[in-house]
Order: sequence, then structure tokens, then C-alpha cells
Amino acid sequence: MEFAIWAYPWDLLDEGVELVAERLAELGIGEVNLATNYHTVQTFHPHNPERSTFFAYPSAYFHPDDEYGRLRPVTNETMGDADWLDQIVEDIEDTHLDLNSWTIGCHNSRLGMANRDLTIENPYGDSLVFGLCPSKPEVQEYLTSLLADLDQRAPFRRIELETFDYFYGTGFGWHHDKFHVELGDLGEFLFGLCFCEDCRAAAADSGIDVDRARADCVETLDDIASGGLPSDVDVAGWIVDHPEVLAFAKSKAETLTALFEDLRTAVNDAQMGYYIANLGTEDSWKHGADLRKLSPHVDYYTALAYGSDRQEATADVRTAQSMTDTPIHAGILPGYPIVEDGATLSDIVDGFVETGAERISFYNYGLLPDRNLDWIGDATGPYR
Repeated sequence: MEFAIWAYPWDLLDEGVELVAERLAELGIGEVNLATNYHTVQTFHPHNPERSTFFAYPSAYFHPDDEYGRLRPVTNETMGDADWLDQIVEDIEDTHLDLNSWTIGCHNSRLGMANRDLTIENPYGDSLVFGLCPSKPEVQEYLTSLLADLDQRAPFRRIELETFDYFYGTGFGWHHDKFHVELGDLGEFLFGLCFCEDCRAAAADSGIDVDRARADCVETLDDIASGGLPSDVDVAGWIVDHPEVLAFAKSKAETLTALFEDLRTAVNDAQMGYYIANLGTEDSWKHGADLRKLSPHVDYYTALAYGSDRQEATADVRTAQSMTDTPIHAGILPGYPIVEDGATLSDIVDGFVETGAERISFYNYGLLPDRNLDWIGDATGPYR
């Protein structure tokens, strides 16, 4: 069994890469999933010796090359002229750790605000700036260039993709979000379903009545807002009664599959994995991700199995395994607000092993208190 941990570059550099490697060796961790291109974040660091918090807009933690089109990663301001990725690559070389790139794709509010015509357009016609739309040729070029750049600049064992899809809904929260309507699972999905020009054209070419689908979305959202439809309406039942919306949503899978074929050609020296959206493994279709269709273009999937007990966490892994023959890795958050104690974490890890998951990643080195890191060491102990 292989074990990895997600980490931010500032945590490794603030503590010292060699010291972090020594700590991770004690915990049975052999890989670091390093944030290389990341979304807006504000963090709290309980054991960082240099800072208690870090704030950043969507940023690259390296200096990108010139092989980009209209969209290009923005280098993090705090990093300045330094190149944190280069520093970590150099410092980690003499440790036992393998380095992986944890790479955010379409969830980029900085690029979205500067390029609103390339973002998700919800059924009302409004831009959701937190999400770039992968139907856009400019976005496809950006994502492919980003992976090619990362693949060429560092000896990553793996390049792992997060939100390389139709990132829908409310964006996991926005600064000072104001939602005083309970949208529920259905409303959340419909609110962020992209009806941009490129999405509409692709669906229309498949014979889908796009205008009917859009009208169904708007009418249903209005009904939820007015109280005419309960927010907990059964999504599956609603979808069956609105086949044009289902067909429209599923049409995005063809676009995403073609994009992943291009992404695969951009990565030559590393394995490529995709994080199954953590809003529910069984709902990956809402993000345009058909796991069977994407399978030829990825080496594995990671199920973000953030369950609070063994049964809940392993259910996500087993669901993913039922949807594809591609190897499934598991991810878990071993702390607040998911896991409350070390015994529960050990039980979850035992469950992951029982499912046949090939690798387990823990979230996140810099965010977890020391006691939670110790829980990881206890949980991995039997499998080293």
C-alpha cells in the first residue's frame, strides 16, 4: 500500500523540505501531492514555524513558460522572483519522497474575472467567474499548456487533476456569499449548469433542444426560490421528467473526453490521475465526467472519500470501482470537520485497504495539527 499527503509549497519551505521528509517518513508517507497551480485560499497552519495563515488569489507556484495562449497562469505574488517549485524539486531530490503535482484546472476566479466570456454561463445568462468552461477552445489550450509546462519542468511521478471539468454550482463558497434560498442538490446543479455559446452549440449539434433545456432549468430554479418546489426534490426523479436537461448535461461528456485525450498527450513523463468530484462520486456526470469514457486517457482516479466513518468513506471508493475498471485511489481528510479521532481514521484506512484501493492520500500536511499527523502514523503502521 502506498501513502501520500497533500501539501502547500509554503509549508514545505517554511519548515524545511528535509525536516518535513523526516516527519513524513515517520508517518509512513512516501509521496507529496504538491499544490502547483491553485485556487483562492486562506489557510490556518497549526504547526508552521513562520506563519499562522496564508492568503492567495488563484496562483501558480512556479514561473510559467511562454507556451500559452490567451490564458496564462498568474505567478503568486508572495513568491516574488523566487520559484518555489524549483526550490522544492531541488531540496526533495535527496529525500525518500516522490513528488506529485496537485493541479487545479477550471476553478480559477482570477482568470475568470479577467475573462468573463470564458467562464460558466448559468441558465440565467450570468457569468460564474469562479469556473472556466472547458468547452471553450481558449480554456482547452490553457489546460493543455499548463500540463505540458508542468510535465517538462519537474520530475513528477504523478500529475493529478482537480476541477479539469465543468465546475458547477456555487463554487464551494465565495467571499461573502449571499444565498438566502436553499437550493438543494437539484438547484445547486441547475444554477451552475453552463449554457455558454460553445456548450449550446455542441448540444444543438447532437439534436438536443437547448432552448427547452434552458427554460426547464430557469423555471425550476424560480419554483425553488418561490417555494413552489421543495429544495429537497429528488434529483433522479426530476431528471427523468426533464430529458432535455439530462441530455444537455450529458452532452458535455463528449467535450470533456476529447479534452482529456489532448491532456494525455501533453503528459509524457508522469502518470496522470483525475480527482472524482467530491460532491458525490455517483454524481460525476454533473461535472461532465463519464468515468468509463475518460478511462483510456488517465492512469487512475482518486475518489475524494471524505466520509466520517468506515462505511461512508469506503462507499465512495466502491461506487467509483463500480463505475470504471481504471484503478481507484482514495483520499481522506483526517481531521475537522470529517474525522474526530485516531481510531476512526485507522478504521477508515483499514476499510480502504479492504476495498483494494491502490493508494491513500491524506489532506493536508500544513492544515492538520500534530496530533492528527500522529493519527496518520498509527493508521499506516500495519501496512508499511
